[in-house]
Amino acid sequence: MVIGARTIKTGLAVATTLFICKAFNIEPASFAAISAVVNMQPSFSKSLNNAWEQISIHLLAVVSSLVMGLLLGTNPLIIGATVIFLILVCNRLDWSGGMVMGIVSIIFILDSPQETFLTHALYRSLSIFVGLGVALFINRILAPPRYKSKLMNDLNTLVHITSRYFLESLYAFIHAGDLTYYQKPDPAEQKNLLDEVTSLYEHAREEITPEEHPQFIERLLELCRGFIERGESINQMTDQRVTRRRETYTPAELHEITLEFQEILGVLSMGYEKLDELIISLSSGIREKKSTGTYVEDIAYWELFDQAIDNWNRKVNGVFYLRALMEVSVVATELRWANRRTIYLLNTINKQSKRNQ
Repeated sequence: MVIGARTIKTGLAVATTLFICKAFNIEPASFAAISAVVNMQPSFSKSLNNAWEQISIHLLAVVSSLVMGLLLGTNPLIIGATVIFLILVCNRLDWSGGMVMGIVSIIFILDSPQETFLTHALYRSLSIFVGLGVALFINRILAPPRYKSKLMNDLNTLVHITSRYFLESLYAFIHAGDLTYYQKPDPAEQKNLLDEVTSLYEHAREEITPEEHPQFIERLLELCRGFIERGESINQMTDQRVTRRRETYTPAELHEITLEFQEILGVLSMGYEKLDELIISLSSGIREKKSTGTYVEDIAYWELFDQAIDNWNRKVNGVFYLRALMEVSVVATELRWANRRTIYLLNTINKQSKRNQ
């Protein structure tokens, strides 16, 4: 079992907080320890933002508790009314992150005898500040998370393995006529990596500046997700196509493909090679943060594909023809989607690199 840096830092923050509270007789030490745990966030800046919000909520809770307790006394109704007031103010100011700790502060203070209000308020406030300070200090000094660098490295890996999966699904469909059986590949590895990189992006989001174009990363993740989902769809059709042909034709007939359909497969093969080149350029652009130029969709290629479909339409008909036409149309649609999305991202890289020059 691997112990992560955040786990170690959280444990260290709790121990340090309790030691400080014991050394300076700050009570309740458990409240300070809870504050340290709550504010040990995935990154330093997030911890800092949460700390300022927590401080504001705690001060609001302390002040409102003192006012209510000194003016109206302490009983369950007063505690409930103060909690309602705190929730309304926090919702108004969008301070939802530390609301629970503020409620705990109200309960801690108003649940004490009235003659000890001021003493309790001071110690509660001091304890939460100790916990916040320790969490910030440890999160900043001990291995502060740097998700952005890892994210950019893993993104290129994700693009590579998901695009390979998609391209291999295209290749299998194009060459399905040579197959008697087909085992659909399991995209579990691709899906797991996509989940990991997506989670990494959520942690790194606040480290990414507007100049680094977070929208580009989101579009890249969408492309990788599309590679997996559309590759699965093509693999499903390839499996059905191979099974249908095996159950319908004799072994000798399996390899008899009309010249017109071979022409269509040849055009799809050209599209496969064009997409492969675009993806290689995209991977290079992500790595080097620059593109080789402006890209446009190859309209002439799609006119060639339409012509191949027309030639095929004139020669064949029947149920099998309609099924094959549907499958070829779906594959061509997915291929065109991949081309357009890849070209869009390449042109985005090109625009970004020009702005940074």
